[in-house]
Amino acid sequence: MENRVNEKELAFLSKKILELNAKLIESEKAKSRFLSLIASELNNPMTALLGIIPHLKIEESEQNRKIFDLVYKEALTLDFRVQNLVMTTEIESGNLDITYALFEPKEIIDEALESLKYLLQEKNMRVDVTSTLEQKIVSDPKKIYSILKNLISNGCQYGVANSTISVELDVKDSMFIMRVKNQGQEPQLKYKAEIFTRFAKDTHGEHGLGIGLSIVRELCESLDGSINYSAESGFVTFSAQIFTNQSCVDSQAYGSNEFLFESFDNAIEL
Repeated sequence: MENRVNEKELAFLSKKILELNAKLIESEKAKSRFLSLIASELNNPMTALLGIIPHLKIEESEQNRKIFDLVYKEALTLDFRVQNLVMTTEIESGNLDITYALFEPKEIIDEALESLKYLLQEKNMRVDVTSTLEQKIVSDPKKIYSILKNLISNGCQYGVANSTISVELDVKDSMFIMRVKNQGQEPQLKYKAEIFTRFAKDTHGEHGLGIGLSIVRELCESLDGSINYSAESGFVTFSAQIFTNQSCVDSQAYGSNEFLFESFDNAIEL
């Protein structure tokens, strides 16, 4: 008799677990659809605004220049967040497409620095780029752009004012390595992995969105790579590495089709 009761109770609990699991799956789908909708609705007008603002003609005066810079700064900041949101929806939906191309990483850094110029100016920080690369890189330039921009932005946000952010580019054993080093305190976290977890605490131990570094981790892994950080003598260094098939650099397989991404007109689709 007792066994039959236990069996019924077990069956009841199993049914409840299945129902809760189904609700959780539906909730996750609804969240992904919501994020995708919001990202799409924000992305189009932001793209239009950023295309228009630089071409606005203003009366030359210090006051007007300050207003223009403020508008442009806020538009760039909002666009950065929207693009991260777009990338997050692609990751969550499992629709993260990888498009390989031959490109020059320094051009991507220049593009990222242009969009982060007001953030850098606020803290009077400069970015020093060094590279041992002897040829272009084969990877996904959009993903590399997002990785570098988020790492540089993170270095600026948590770095010491009036300091320098160092960006180092290197290739070793078919791995493209990007190191971003800033002067600042070591992240106040119990476990290293926490800093790359979405919606977790930020580097100061305070709760934040945590989207930027989580995107970096997801993108590195999608490109057969990884991300880690180290802290020593008042400096924090994030090291991202992704696989790059440099044997394709001299290949004729990529033809002459251009891979267009903002100003990366010299990237060639593979």
